[in-house]
Amino acid sequence: MDQTFIKDLLVRGIIGISERERSQKQDILINMVLFGDISKAGQSDAIEDCINYRTVAKKTIAYVERAARYTVEALASDLARLCLEEPGVEGVRIRVEKPGAVRFAQSVGVEIERFHPTGQQRRHQAYISLGSNIAPRQNLIQAVQLLRQAVSVNAISSVWESEAVGSAGPRFMNATAWISTDLDAVSLKEQVLRSIEEKLGRVRSEDKYAPRTIDLDILVFDEKVLDDGLWKQDFLAIPTAELRPDLLEEQTGRNLGEIAKSLKSHSSAVVVPDLDLNNV
Repeated sequence: MDQTFIKDLLVRGIIGISERERSQKQDILINMVLFGDISKAGQSDAIEDCINYRTVAKKTIAYVERAARYTVEALASDLARLCLEEPGVEGVRIRVEKPGAVRFAQSVGVEIERFHPTGQQRRHQAYISLGSNIAPRQNLIQAVQLLRQAVSVNAISSVWESEAVGSAGPRFMNATAWISTDLDAVSLKEQVLRSIEEKLGRVRSEDKYAPRTIDLDILVFDEKVLDDGLWKQDFLAIPTAELRPDLLEEQTGRNLGEIAKSLKSHSSAVVVPDLDLNNV
């Protein structure tokens, strides 16, 4: 089978069981071989027919920076699962190493191979915006806990606080969650997101700028941007860019990382340093 590889991807994250390892980020070295038929790309010379190694790398970085796993075995298994959810990837060989973890050894780690089960449908991947300006800490935490019961939550951005849009209401706290799910976009919205909003007391009114306990929306579903506000609103762009800075706006050719940086330069948004939704 054809192979696409990502070599020596160096990411900093929390990995290990000791107090020292849990207190500070360390280097994690990752090598991947993605198995899949790339003959169509070889004939068409079209990027859309290739295995998107850039997306795989960006998702790997976002996950490792936030996962805080205890063992390299668990981290390697997580990354293999995420790779197998990518279009065109039929199998993966992944090597995860902790440089300098053992005295006199250059590194220690594991190498695993996983293949997509025959006939099993690939899971969808989506980026969900979370926002609240009524008891925001409490409601964001509860929303994530409920979300974890319904889908696989891969990683969550930092929480950002900013002024309410269109009103003089309380400041909002916003974040973006990257999830995997078997549900299609409509089912995800109606069965999961709206259900969580109802459980947390979301009241919808004619005033679209009214304060709310929680607001959950699908920004991106299977690489398709569903909410154009992602390119224009700081409270959407800045958190999502932490997870997927490589997303491209077709009209301008700019990526989300560049757009978020521009928006941040004249935004009131600030990180909430003591609220990490990855650990709730």
